[in-house]
Amino acid sequence: MQGSSWELFDRVAADYDEVVPFFASFGTAIIAAIDPPPGCAFLDLGAGRGALTAPALARGCRVTAVDAAPGMVRELSAAFPAAEAYTMDAQALTFADGTFDVVASSFAIHILDDPAAGVAEAYRVLRPGGRFAFTGGSSRSRGGPAVSGEDELGVRLNELFGEFTAYLPPNGSMGTPVDAADLLDEAGFVDLREDFAEVAIPFPDTGALWRWSLTHGYRAFIEDLPDDRRAEFHERVLALAARDLVLRRVSGVWSGRKPSPAQILSCQS
Repeated sequence: MQGSSWELFDRVAADYDEVVPFFASFGTAIIAAIDPPPGCAFLDLGAGRGALTAPALARGCRVTAVDAAPGMVRELSAAFPAAEAYTMDAQALTFADGTFDVVASSFAIHILDDPAAGVAEAYRVLRPGGRFAFTGGSSRSRGGPAVSGEDELGVRLNELFGEFTAYLPPNGSMGTPVDAADLLDEAGFVDLREDFAEVAIPFPDTGALWRWSLTHGYRAFIEDLPDDRRAEFHERVLALAARDLVLRRVSGVWSGRKPSPAQILSCQS
């Protein structure tokens, strides 16, 4: 899919996370892993409809949320009026240096046009000692927990996407693989830490699974398939069989701390 990903997310904003609460459930698990303190100035970067905003507000954080898709910001603002929400490019934030205590991003960094720029901006707007956390994997991973229970549905869905990847045009779908730890290192973060977030999302039937696939980033993959392959992919999703229709996912949550000026000088000496 050519162009910035925000255009797709603007189109799906009204339906995003409405079929099942996939990202909201992940957001709760991610905030539990990050454990931001009450009263902290918290930035939800690439906020969508507020998967991180909701549990951060519930913990007493002072939340600012930004997303490049105006539709997402409208939905978030309506649902969470206690948060300050702005339509903004995560790669070019308009906030002053050192504005926030915690910055977090859920399933957004890898779909930026320039992931390194987004991480660099998170570093800039953090106060010294502040922490940035985002979802992603790394070659440095110590290996996360296995999903709780058999993830038959997830395995079969992954296999289906893998099979149909061969039919995508060049630069099709959305997002690029990133190494989360490397991005944090390159931006200047220290005290890198890897946590994990897990969800188990039940679907009533495969029709709901298909509808859910059209409400987030998977839609870019589906729309970029040729017409005949898209129709076949639709049929194959509807025909998926598993002992249960529960999608189980585990995501790495990598974070790093912005060092104090004294620490930076110590490292440079």
